[in-house]
Amino acid sequence: MIVVDTSAVLAALFARPVDPHLHARIAGDGDLHAPHLLDIEFLHALRRLVGSRTLSLDRADDARRDLADLTLVRYPHHPLAARIWELRGSLTASDAAFVALAEALGVPLVTCDGRLARAARRLVQVELHGGGPRHA
Repeated sequence: MIVVDTSAVLAALFARPVDPHLHARIAGDGDLHAPHLLDIEFLHALRRLVGSRTLSLDRADDARRDLADLTLVRYPHHPLAARIWELRGSLTASDAAFVALAEALGVPLVTCDGRLARAARRLVQVELHGGGPRHA
């Protein structure tokens, strides 16, 4: 059981060469958890990639379907809101949503975002994988 952030899901779908450890974590037993925010961030990233012509519209549509097919337990933000607010000094609200969920579930956070990993390590177990933004 793990919490995955958007950078990890994007890297699992798009990173070349493939990170076998990340792929195994995401494609493994399917016990993946994330706040509903993941879907919005994922679509935002696809929009940005299509807009910059880094990704074709057809490939973005495929990725959107891949995300929909991913066995992922999604959680609403409201129960996490107080903790997200408490973390405002060191994390953005978006990043704090993933950290707060990992805390609440008592599971590791899997990310490819080095800055998030550094800020979250004092709060939850973090697995930092390559292939994402700001990789440390």
